[in-house]
Amino acid sequence: MKRRANSQGENSQKQGKNHLGAWMAVRRTLVRVCLCGIVLAGTAGASILPVMHAYASDKAVETVYLSTSRHAWWETDTVGRWNSVSKAHEYQVKLYIADDFDLDTDDEDNGVITLTDAKLNELTQDAECVMMKRTTETSYDFSPYMKDLHTYIFVVRAVPKLSEQQYVKSGDWVASPTADFKENQVQGITGGKWRNYLEGTKYETEDGEFLTGGWQRIQGVWYLFDENGYRLGGWQTVDGVHYYLDEDNGMLATGWFVWDDNWYYADKTGAVQTGWIMDQPGKYYYLNEDGTMAHDTVVDGYTLNSKGLRQ
Repeated sequence: MKRRANSQGENSQKQGKNHLGAWMAVRRTLVRVCLCGIVLAGTAGASILPVMHAYASDKAVETVYLSTSRHAWWETDTVGRWNSVSKAHEYQVKLYIADDFDLDTDDEDNGVITLTDAKLNELTQDAECVMMKRTTETSYDFSPYMKDLHTYIFVVRAVPKLSEQQYVKSGDWVASPTADFKENQVQGITGGKWRNYLEGTKYETEDGEFLTGGWQRIQGVWYLFDENGYRLGGWQTVDGVHYYLDEDNGMLATGWFVWDDNWYYADKTGAVQTGWIMDQPGKYYYLNEDGTMAHDTVVDGYTLNSKGLRQ
């Protein structure tokens, strides 16, 4: 019986050591301890409290600091875009009215303006933030928040998901250039109707007139009409500049588009490009004289891969 009592005492001492070891692990490196059911409290020099169900983990949970997006820009009059960030699943975006707002150029690096939380708050203390959202995409359409005759700027940063906030930290903000928003230029004509005829399609305005001759912006989209008011499609040349309009709906193509199994690129005005272009910061492509994208070849000493990207 005495021997059995000693055994129990030894077990009690071992358990006490285990509790102390778990507590010391907690005090030494918090991130290496998994706690189950008990909240620990204490300060340096305080008495060691009994710890129940506390176990030290052999693996440290490393804090991940998300990087900053390399660039943010306006893809259209109302759509902002930014480069993706490695390991980031979500982004936080803010839109500011920037009528009297100038970013500090001291924060600019090769055309990219990055800002800490404190710096952003300092620079925008007198600016109006009209929108703040989280998104999983690398672009955002701000049109519902943009009003006529204002200048805008947006900032974006990579943020952790809510479930990751304990061990993943947000990146710094990156700012876009300013953009002037004039609703009549962005939306153009509204309220009319498309009319289909045997000879083609026309657009009738609210006052019963038909649009004729040249470029017309209708509900934010550019179309081209001939002198008789018929909507044009396909390849068109205006003042020596080549454009492509969808053959079914007449919408002007911008950005990358495919025609006859070849890739082409048109700028924001719809002008089809040739030569070297950079569609995103650091991504270069070469477009032949006919506008087709070159790929799987060497141009000016640079190798282009199967997607046309310069290596």
